[in-house]
Amino acid sequence: MCIAKRFVAILLGVLLSVPAVLAQDGGPDPCTSLTPAAIQHVIDVIAQSRTKAESDAAANGVTGAYASAAKDNLAYLREAGDKMAALQSWLSVNGLDSPYVTNATASYNVHGYVREVVSSLHYARHWATISATYHKSEDARDSYELTSQALNLAEALGAQAGRCYMGPYFQ
Repeated sequence: MCIAKRFVAILLGVLLSVPAVLAQDGGPDPCTSLTPAAIQHVIDVIAQSRTKAESDAAANGVTGAYASAAKDNLAYLREAGDKMAALQSWLSVNGLDSPYVTNATASYNVHGYVREVVSSLHYARHWATISATYHKSEDARDSYELTSQALNLAEALGAQAGRCYMGPYFQ
């Protein structure tokens, strides 16, 4: 990944953490970052990584030197994407997502779902490193970078959800 892409990923992580810092000082409400668009963005980046993982699995998932690595990266990305989609659906069906999450139960559920997504993404990223190394797979390497971006986004979302949940208890 080029330095510019890494810089953008780091800058995005910093920018997403700014509201959290401000909220601790009486600034913006952390709940305002729990939007349908923020959840969709995580889903979209996971989907981009999954597309790369699908290509890697097609090329290396049967006869590759470490074929299970390509398949496991894809499996964990599917799991992460499915969990984020389930969260999105649950919030929408219950009318808890727009314009952003304000309900304590909903914010805690965002925090919980994201915790599970993050775990799946860590496993996906692990297997992407193995596939990239054993197969010299650019698709696996790209999947690794996209999964890292999804992790940054998901971690920030989960942290804000925790702050949103705790906020009323400290006012």
